[in-house]
Amino acid sequence: MLAFIKTLLSINVALAGKAKGMMLYNDAMALYQDKRYREALPLLHQAAELNHIDAIAQIGGMYMLGQGVPENNCEAVKWLEMAVRAGHKSAVGTLGMLLATGKGGVARDMNRAIPLMKQAAAEGDSQSARMLEMIEKGEGMFASPRKKRPAGS
Repeated sequence: MLAFIKTLLSINVALAGKAKGMMLYNDAMALYQDKRYREALPLLHQAAELNHIDAIAQIGGMYMLGQGVPENNCEAVKWLEMAVRAGHKSAVGTLGMLLATGKGGVARDMNRAIPLMKQAAAEGDSQSARMLEMIEKGEGMFASPRKKRPAGS
């Protein structure tokens, strides 16, 4: 009987944490929608500490875009990787695209980026699909530098 009560208490604590994480995330996103990023960020951090995966992914996006914090793509990668490991679907494509572009101090890593973007594209992410197409065709930032012709040729 004591084991049963301990199990019920553990479940209750877990559910309370999940509910609190959801409440914090919802409050943060209301602030985010009002572009009050600096006020939203601490609430997102609290929700992330309670393993709210949407909060974890949102923090990564905010670091990537410099919303409420200085833009820091290395920090964005850290948070997006956590979100991907936790099963956040849209973080997969975002992380892949960030690794493919190699912007803001992040090393370009096509070996990691392409499988992530393929996974996201297979799940309907049109941005990942478009970036994969650009990579395949060598368009935009993925174009090979053209060789300069010698003078007089």
